[in-house]
Amino acid sequence: MASRKRLLSLLLPLVLSTALLPAAKADTPIKIAIAYDVGGRGDKAANDAVAIGVDLAKKNLKLTSLNVREMVTDGTEKDRARRLRFLANAGYTTIIAVGSGYENSVRNVSREFPTLNFEIIDDGNISLLNVQSLIFDSQQGAYLAGVLAASASKTNKVGFVGDVSFPSSPAQGAAFVQGAKSVKPKIVATITIPLEKSPAAAISTMHASGADVLYSNWEQNSSLLDSVLAVSTAKKPLKLIGVLPDQYWLQSSKSKSVLIGAFTKHLESASYDAIWCAIKDQPIGDVISENPNIYGKMYSVVDAGVGMALVGDGKNYSSAIKAASSLLKAGKISIAAF
Repeated sequence: MASRKRLLSLLLPLVLSTALLPAAKADTPIKIAIAYDVGGRGDKAANDAVAIGVDLAKKNLKLTSLNVREMVTDGTEKDRARRLRFLANAGYTTIIAVGSGYENSVRNVSREFPTLNFEIIDDGNISLLNVQSLIFDSQQGAYLAGVLAASASKTNKVGFVGDVSFPSSPAQGAAFVQGAKSVKPKIVATITIPLEKSPAAAISTMHASGADVLYSNWEQNSSLLDSVLAVSTAKKPLKLIGVLPDQYWLQSSKSKSVLIGAFTKHLESASYDAIWCAIKDQPIGDVISENPNIYGKMYSVVDAGVGMALVGDGKNYSSAIKAASSLLKAGKISIAAF
């Protein structure tokens, strides 16, 4: 009995002191939101690519729908902003938007909620501290496209057809020429950035001048593929290098006769990284560019965030692409600033 009393006398102060401690707070659930572009999952384009990273992050990090919410916009500016505000007010502390269509709404809503983190995938035009831009090195992609085009060309004439809606198109064109000339210094590489709503006329002119391979970042509609198919013949073929997942229509069966490769942006890497960093409470990247400052991460061949997928006849030139990619990774190729 004495020993029991002594044990109680030793434990009582500890019990009392513990009882006086404030109750431990329950862990705040992690709340991350994905704002998909029009179409959402199943679009065979950017949304599907992002969804691959989302699913992998949920699996590896053991997340559920209580942690990650997914929404789809109807495409109007009003709806985009409304959905982002809803998510912000609902307690989602990291909101990931898919595509440049969200640029204005992310810019505006992120200003209203400066303590929340916003990520925007495949857009690098927002200069705000709480917005991280996850973008892809399009100049490296254009350079590799130039390498592939020159390697595959039989006429030693190749071309770049740029989408005028992209401010980076001139720089991509210059990188394409640089890549082509790294393979064949005397090759004729033409840059065309048409102002028309269709690249058809530019492609027809380029083909008539002797070009047999072209690269294009045109994504407004499938007129790019249709125009190439319209002019390409057995005697005078025109091969195409495109961009995925942006040009989702390249995945159709009719592209097989002309497509030889595609600059590939791994959006799934961006969505996975955004979720992983949110869970670990770590920032993504750093300053991408200055004046104005853009924060986030630019994916490149170094981290396998971009690459060149080869299909059809393009597979014959895998060694050239591997060699160029290795040089880019090693920093032995400097793509000229534009």
